[in-house]
Amino acid sequence: MQKIKVSSLKPGTQIGKDIFTYDSQLLLPRGSVITEEHLENFAVRDINEVYIIETNVRQKTERSFEMVYSGALDVVNSFMMDAKLGNNIDVNEVNETTDLLLEQVFDVTDLFRQMRLMKNKGDYLFTHSVNVSLLCILIGRWMKCDENTIKELGMAGLLHDIGKVFIDDEILNKPGKLTAQEFEEIKKHTLLGYNLILQDPSISHDIANAALMHHERADGSGYPAGINGTSNFYASVVAVADLYDAITSSHSYSTKRSPYSAAEILWQESFGKLDATISRVFYDKITNFYVGNQVLLSNDQQGTVIFVDPTQPTRPIVMVGDKFYNLATDRSISILDIID
Repeated sequence: MQKIKVSSLKPGTQIGKDIFTYDSQLLLPRGSVITEEHLENFAVRDINEVYIIETNVRQKTERSFEMVYSGALDVVNSFMMDAKLGNNIDVNEVNETTDLLLEQVFDVTDLFRQMRLMKNKGDYLFTHSVNVSLLCILIGRWMKCDENTIKELGMAGLLHDIGKVFIDDEILNKPGKLTAQEFEEIKKHTLLGYNLILQDPSISHDIANAALMHHERADGSGYPAGINGTSNFYASVVAVADLYDAITSSHSYSTKRSPYSAAEILWQESFGKLDATISRVFYDKITNFYVGNQVLLSNDQQGTVIFVDPTQPTRPIVMVGDKFYNLATDRSISILDIID
């Protein structure tokens, strides 16, 4: 599925999503084949963009996603190196990159799959920034935010860890547990990033606050200030996206865990640490897309998720050959990873 301008549509193209009028009446259902009459109707109704079904969708989408993702990595690398050298953030680059990422967040199931495929495309700090941006955009849409807020959430995701360029690489990339003194140094990245972003008055203060507060927690256990509550919406969204991507990624101080493990941790953290509404919306939405996943179980068998109980979505029924494992009742088995 691809979103395109109506001006580029040709008769014979198949519609990928239902098209509605401005008063929410169904104009054209998914799967309809475009005719000249439809094109004229779109012009009259001022419909400028539609989703279409492509032939060989997956190959084309992956190529497009990889190109955009790689370009975003280059931009993150560029503005972080500029910051390290004492230069200002290139806001135009951040804006343009966020716009490109916004266009990629239209197919949720495929988005998570393609993000998994990009995990080893570059330095963790850079891939993490791009992934958090994509997830923030997704959360913004799930929370029904307006388009400007969604874009700023995407920018907040790209910039949230920019302060880490000022942390000593030996600490930042240290394998294993940090000492108390090293952890205090890591904590400084939030204030350092905040101060850098504030230097450009064209960047929203909410984006700067997301860099400052994305490690704060509702119970006061976070940093840098140990603030109680989750009053800053941007920071709360980034906190959820940041935690999910950190859990599902491999980096110097942690091995990656499955999206199922990440979902369980998000659920636990929604009780008193993360913003409950945001984390539970994210949890509920991502678990809706588990059916059909090919997974690796802790008993070394591979199978397919065939049923998800909404009351226990991270403990689905998995089919392995002609055998069924109900993970909700058999707690000895867990899902280690999703197989692409």
